[in-house]
Amino acid sequence: MFPWLDCPPPRGDGADRRARVATAELTSRAGVLYRLGFSEADAARRLAAAVAWEYETISTHPAFGRPGALSDAAIAKLVADAYARRPG
Repeated sequence: MFPWLDCPPPRGDGADRRARVATAELTSRAGVLYRLGFSEADAARRLAAAVAWEYETISTHPAFGRPGALSDAAIAKLVADAYARRPG
């Protein structure tokens, strides 16, 4: 009767998709920080702090915790890769 009330089943790859989107956003933000003149260490620290803050409030529920793809080490590698490309 009301088709907008029907909820589709959750996707099986939802967590992977969210991690890929977050990684793409962090790569973009690393490029911005590079162009603004931040050092690689400062950029990694800022992005890791931002991700920690984003997941801090929802960490009480295990399904919505910080994924391993967004660990501090993974963010540092992502920033290093972005800085190696020298985004312009």
